[in-house]
Amino acid sequence: MDRPVKPDDDWKREPMTTHERLRKFETNQWYKGTQQLNSQLCMVVKTGDYLAIRGQTGHDLNGEFHGMGDPAEQTEQAFRNLAVLMGEAGAVKEDICKIKIWVTDRAHLEPVMRVIGKHMQGIPVTTSEVIISGLARAHMDMEIDIYAVIDRDVPR
Repeated sequence: MDRPVKPDDDWKREPMTTHERLRKFETNQWYKGTQQLNSQLCMVVKTGDYLAIRGQTGHDLNGEFHGMGDPAEQTEQAFRNLAVLMGEAGAVKEDICKIKIWVTDRAHLEPVMRVIGKHMQGIPVTTSEVIISGLARAHMDMEIDIYAVIDRDVPR
């Protein structure tokens, strides 16, 4: 939507960036009858070189869960998903700027951070770590949200 123009405005309107929504899905199919949310979501929103990636957990991109009771393995699965999702969006992990980490127990933070450190070795990013009482599904111990900006100077 364009910004409102007042008669005395002397700036020019710039066209709005288009949002590309990758891996769209219906929540009723994703959650396989366990939740009836009737929502349409996507895994990645790309606008220009900016990516917002849906929170990744131990669920693979087909909805199967990996790492029951093992937050480190859930984080490994999240990074397997990220490799695919970022590749589809034309990005690489060096484009990641911020990782928001959600864990359901303070004891989960260290194993999750170790996996993140392994995958992000040599790539400084900002993080926020949040300990919460629960995630969308009771068996999930962790979730990571990723924000990235595609750096055109990084080889693809």
